[in-house]
Order: sequence, then C-alpha cells, then structure tokens
Amino acid sequence: MARRKVLLTVTTYPLPSRSYDELVCTAGILETGEWIRIYPVPLKFLRGLRKDGKVESFKYNWMELDLVKRTDDFRPESHSPVNYDFKDIQLFGKLDTRNNWEERKKICTSEVYTS
Repeated sequence: MARRKVLLTVTTYPLPSRSYDELVCTAGILETGEWIRIYPVPLKFLRGLRKDGKVESFKYNWMELDLVKRTDDFRPESHSPVNYDFKDIQLFGKLDTRNNWEERKKICTSEVYTS
C-alpha cells in the first residue's frame, strides 16, 4: 500500500456495477510525472466531492490517497483505492487555466514521447 499524490486528469464514461452502482476509471499524473490508472472509482464519490454534482469540473485537482497495485491487470500503471469509501482522501486544489493553461501544460506535457 502506498500513499500517492495524483493530479486527476481523465474520467471514463460510467459503467453499471452490482457492487458499487456506477463505476468510472480515472487516470492522472503523479508528482513524478508518471501516469497512473485508478479503478474502480464510484461515480457517486466524484459527484459527492462537488456541491454542484459535476464530475467534469473535478478534473485537474490534486488529491492524495492510499492506493494498491492491481494484480489482475497487466498494465503497470493500474492501481485501486485501498478504501472504497475514500475516507482517507486529501484534496489540495485545482490547477486553473490562467495564462493559456500554463500550470496544466507544465505537468501534463513533462513526459511526451514522439515514437
């Protein structure tokens, strides 16, 4: 188990689940610049973090939570939350879009490969 700080950048379309209502797969960037995949994340969790219920506007928020490497997935970036109730999550704030997305570009384009 590792506590990781992640900049959430992507959420997928919700999928129905018997255990968790609707699930989404999320992706983000670690402080080191590495990509990370977090699955499953209950959609109601993401909506619950915002008073207006919007998931889209939750993107580009830094958050810290306990994650464990998925053993049933061959992708090295795949992790799962340790606590599905997300009681251990800490939020640090959203990167804004000032100066033509300067802050977001700095982080999101730090590891770009052309081949």
